[in-house]
Amino acid sequence: MRQKLRERLADPTHRMMWRNFSSSIGLLTIAMMAALYSSSAGRGGRLAPAGIAALIALSIAIWVAIRFVPRLASNVEWDWLPFFSQYKITREGWIYFGAVTIVVFAAVNTSNNLLYMVLSALIAVILLSGFLSGINFRFLRMEARPPAQCFAGEPFPISFLVENEKRLFPSFSLHIAPYDDNAFRFTTFYTAAVQAEQHAVQTGEAMLARRGRYVMEKVKVISRYPFGFFEKYRNYRVDAECICYPQIIPQEGIDFSVIDTQGSSQLFERGLGCDLYTIRDYLPSDTARNVHWKASAKTATLKTREYAAEESRRVLLALDRFGREDDSERFEGLVSYAASIAYHLINDGVEVAFVSDDWQTGYGSSKSVLEAILQYLALVNMTPTALPPSKYANDGAVVFSLR
Repeated sequence: MRQKLRERLADPTHRMMWRNFSSSIGLLTIAMMAALYSSSAGRGGRLAPAGIAALIALSIAIWVAIRFVPRLASNVEWDWLPFFSQYKITREGWIYFGAVTIVVFAAVNTSNNLLYMVLSALIAVILLSGFLSGINFRFLRMEARPPAQCFAGEPFPISFLVENEKRLFPSFSLHIAPYDDNAFRFTTFYTAAVQAEQHAVQTGEAMLARRGRYVMEKVKVISRYPFGFFEKYRNYRVDAECICYPQIIPQEGIDFSVIDTQGSSQLFERGLGCDLYTIRDYLPSDTARNVHWKASAKTATLKTREYAAEESRRVLLALDRFGREDDSERFEGLVSYAASIAYHLINDGVEVAFVSDDWQTGYGSSKSVLEAILQYLALVNMTPTALPPSKYANDGAVVFSLR
């Protein structure tokens, strides 16, 4: 707790806040002294000094209200005020308020002291509910932990850390739900209790419908603690980010007929392939496992095999970013198709290079190459001014275009 206090005191924002607070208190003290002097001078008949002192006090107060009050208000946590929090009366709450209404009418009509005592206790329960609910939401810190990357249309795990920074009081019955205005959706999490100065981690599933960069700025925490009369909502900042890759189409839904993905082609030169290139005389530097025993027996001299080199499987993929406003859905399908072909080819060991008018990558079949291609496709945007991919087609590339 002391370490967090030191960090807050070292924060320039907090230092500026205390500086503004001290300046406003000093100026208001001067204004109060000028007001007191104006009152005293007015009672003594000194109208001119009284008017000047009153004008000085008023000017200082206006200056503090314009210069310092907005700055101080921007650093205040207003969520403890009822009208800054969202409440929803539950079914149990309506029943309770109905009982309170009946007791109110009965107490007023009968003037019975016992009913007034019962009414006081019922109202005290409502006030206690608001007080405990406020404490339940105080000093909570939320942290979202989505994966750095995911695929559109596929569920992925996401976890939330709930830390209770209170020193004495635990927090009970917390539901963590997506923020209303955020496109990042996930299943609602429930935490029964988080002890003081402890934390809890909950894991669930989320899913994003479209590719792109998603930022989760806030989450909504809901609780019916303590008596269930109200559902209270409060938003907490989490500041998490996730890049959603395009949707991957299964191999059965892709036509690979235009791409040779079956085996490697033999080159007419020596190499480390599997096909036989020639049989020659054995040299002392050759390995014994390549000795051709049948040819050696026929010629009475040791013969060794040489193998032909194999041509690496390489595919060049080119994306045409051309598209107009009404081509949005078609472009999304094109990007998903390009990402799917790159995904399946690289997983099959094919060296893939990807090019467009504003980005390109070299040949490779590693995971890093695939991630670079998928990340580019996750964030690529169409434009009506994109260059045509004609030169890529001349190089034997597989071109994805809406033209």
